Amino acid sequence: MAGNRTDRRGFLTRFALAVAGVLTGKKAFGKPNESDAGLVTEGEILRTSVFKGRPPLEPLDTMIRFERSDNNTGRAMTHEILSLMHEEKGNNSYPWTIYAHLTTHHVNGDACVLCSRLTKKGVGWSTGLHSEVFNYAGGVALGANIEMTNEYSGSEASQVIGLNIQILAGQPCQYGLQVHGPGVVEKSIGLNGKGRVGLDLGGEFEIGINAHSNSIRLDEGAAIELESSGRIKIRYLKGRIEFMNGDRCVGHIDVDGADHEL
Repeated sequence: MAGNRTDRRGFLTRFALAVAGVLTGKKAFGKPNESDAGLVTEGEILRTSVFKGRPPLEPLDTMIRFERSDNNTGRAMTHEILSLMHEEKGNNSYPWTIYAHLTTHHVNGDACVLCSRLTKKGVGWSTGLHSEVFNYAGGVALGANIEMTNEYSGSEASQVIGLNIQILAGQPCQYGLQVHGPGVVEKSIGLNGKGRVGLDLGGEFEIGINAHSNSIRLDEGAAIELESSGRIKIRYLKGRIEFMNGDRCVGHIDVDGADHEL
């Protein structure tokens, strides 16, 4: 019982000190305890609005706002508003450095869990969202992961899209999606799912696919379809290039035959 009273007195003392720090607005420090795995806090009390400089105010209905306006012309270095460092060494863990959840029932408006907006007015390299991956172990390492499910079974039109890239009006952009760099990948894009169409070119392009100096390869028996129904097609099968009308071969070329003009 004496130990319990001591613990309660210690808790009440820490609580009173914390309240006093809030009321006075002075610096509140928490001394780290090697035997205590609890939260250690130090530094000034955080306010709902924190400024370093005064950038143009965004029309945001936000509870907490951090703003920073700089004119950095000295040594090249990064300048952050919020930095989170997280290290996990346990074998059985699901470390999530940032977690954001939104449950919405709205009808009019737009719902967005995370919004990234970049206004670029200089020639420097810029990105709205940046992810780096340094892999030193087996298993899976992903720069970005998108998991989808569609539980809607109603009659109204519905679209569920894993990644949407919308090009707005203005001068032409160079790429909607680009995979590049000096590193080597086995396959730049892998479509390993299941569905009706693997790659759907439903837009309007002067050239649907420009392979440049790269080959286009099919497995034996796969066909190139020449019209929308898929009946008229060309395929290679068992030493023959076949011209098909449905399941019926209407002509073929023997690839082991003599060279001749068609």
